[in-house]
Amino acid sequence: MVSQATQKLYINTGNLTEWNRLKGKFSQSSKSELQKCVDGTLTAWKESVDIQSLKDQEILTCRHEQFPSKISSDSLNDFEISAKIFALSGKSFDVKDALEQVIQELGITKVDNATLSLPPSVTDFSSDVQDIWQMMEQFVDNGHIQEIGICDFDLNQLSQLHDWSKIKPATNSVNLSTCCVIPPELVLYAKENNVRLLTHADLRDILDADYVKTTLNNYFSSENDNWQPIWVARYTALIKHRGIIKSKGYILRCDRIED
Repeated sequence: MVSQATQKLYINTGNLTEWNRLKGKFSQSSKSELQKCVDGTLTAWKESVDIQSLKDQEILTCRHEQFPSKISSDSLNDFEISAKIFALSGKSFDVKDALEQVIQELGITKVDNATLSLPPSVTDFSSDVQDIWQMMEQFVDNGHIQEIGICDFDLNQLSQLHDWSKIKPATNSVNLSTCCVIPPELVLYAKENNVRLLTHADLRDILDADYVKTTLNNYFSSENDNWQPIWVARYTALIKHRGIIKSKGYILRCDRIED
């Protein structure tokens, strides 16, 4: 059982390309894949540690130590590294935490491209969105991200972000399951403003709050701890010019919320 002192929990899957049971199964939905990875990581971690010895830790990291994701600095130029941040809380400081965790996990100083996915509750260009984007701009200014992009913005949202921002979105990824045909006006706007339109198949609510609460309470032999997902980060390292995935993994953070 995890102590009540633990308020923040990180789950780090390590490099999924080394997981035997997931090899060749990346075609499954990202939500299903993530849940399998969370279960597998928690099982491996629980078998490798004495949970009682961690009872006084406010921040706990459950890591699949067998499959590290670090990239050698000597071979860094051989890879294109991307990160997608599912900002479930919709807060800028949480997105900052997610990006820092990815950079630390891979042992790198720069991500080639970072894409932001906002929660379904975000339907307009709010001050929270502006705060998040300004924070991502800081990562670009500091040389830690080369380009930044957004997910699932319609024409109105994209034009507002583009007009307002200092560093413009390089990409806008559209989910074709909710938008079978990209609107022509969005295509035209993107072309005129040098925004690449991409497609994806990820759900914005990639990690259900009910799943998180039930799963963590089961693994930690608790009953009513109210664990809430804060963010999910997925990183990928592709071998340049070959399109081969060298490293892929998830990191996620859950906080214990007082009822």
